[in-house]
Amino acid sequence: MFQSSLKEAQAYQDYFLPNAGSYYRDNRNYSYDFINKKNTTSLLSPYIRYRLLSEEDIIKKTLSINTFSKTEKFIQEIYWRTYWKGWLEHRPDVYDDYLKERNELLKNIPDTSNYHKTIKGETHLPFFNDWVKKLEKDGYLHNHIRMWFASIWIFTLELPWQLGANFFMENLLDGDPASNTLSWRWVAGIQTKGKHYLARKNNIIKYGNINFNENIKLNEQAISLEETKSYFAKDLVFNNYELNDLDSILIPTDDLNFILNNKHQFKNIFSGIPFNDYNDHKFSQKVKDHIKKITISNFKDNNLYNDYEPVIEFKNYYMSFSDWVNKKNIKKIGLPYVAKGNWKKIYEKLISENPSVNFVYLHRKYDIDSWKFANKGFFNFKKHIPELISKL
Repeated sequence: MFQSSLKEAQAYQDYFLPNAGSYYRDNRNYSYDFINKKNTTSLLSPYIRYRLLSEEDIIKKTLSINTFSKTEKFIQEIYWRTYWKGWLEHRPDVYDDYLKERNELLKNIPDTSNYHKTIKGETHLPFFNDWVKKLEKDGYLHNHIRMWFASIWIFTLELPWQLGANFFMENLLDGDPASNTLSWRWVAGIQTKGKHYLARKNNIIKYGNINFNENIKLNEQAISLEETKSYFAKDLVFNNYELNDLDSILIPTDDLNFILNNKHQFKNIFSGIPFNDYNDHKFSQKVKDHIKKITISNFKDNNLYNDYEPVIEFKNYYMSFSDWVNKKNIKKIGLPYVAKGNWKKIYEKLISENPSVNFVYLHRKYDIDSWKFANKGFFNFKKHIPELISKL
């Protein structure tokens, strides 16, 4: 389904953006356009997730084709991803607690649990089994299917939401710590207290084009889960480091086109990923291959890098980084700021193993502008979208 390349990402973008107005608004809830035989959404998320294509570039290109009033729904979806990231930056303990709870659950799953059958696609729900197999095959599910999937997992199959969030992260090409964790919490009813999402038979029939056996029952009367712990937003601090005297940069796979959006001339570029430490989930080989391919494509297929010789490393990441620093006699290096997830601990290890280097965190203006409004609910954030667009 995905070739995992910059050229494919740009092709998906060019194909979809003219449809980002009324077509997207009217059809986005359908899992597929069975009449016109085409996807109802952009399929850009596996590329936006790693910023092979950035949110700000997609928003600007969308608005160069159509007006905000016509593309508002699509642009809001882009900003949902931004909002989730900012919300979790304000409350990082939410993700840490999810990982702790998931680890405890994984240690204590009884052999008799229906969890094992569920992740093999062997439940009593044929359509759900199809979703499991599609997820593992393609690394992707339409957002509406993800909502149905999570709701059925939690309320009909009565499995812990943390294990469902983990299963998604292991297999989704666009799996994002913030969007995934907080979306599962929202379906369960603990993200917005008492407001949960119930998958309903009629809704799945209408938007998923699925024929239900009349004997299949979903739990459409379930009450939301409860969470006793409260999380309070912390203030975020950003630096405004000037790039003028910085000629070396590390590009993490979480922000592949950082240079494109900052338009600063760097002499030395290091990229890649240490998969051994990219391990807060047991990512499928499909996910790892996707990250590797788009990282290589980012530099190989982008004319911006024609005059560079970036070092891209996957096997001996830390050793290669230290060798690169010593060979180039690098004393200062920029680190694009990364949101909650694996890259924070990778940065910590790099810094500890290279004490002679001055590491400087670099923040995207897009994130600084957006995240300050992400400390409350999305509807408060949404009011600021026109203002945020004006700052792009």
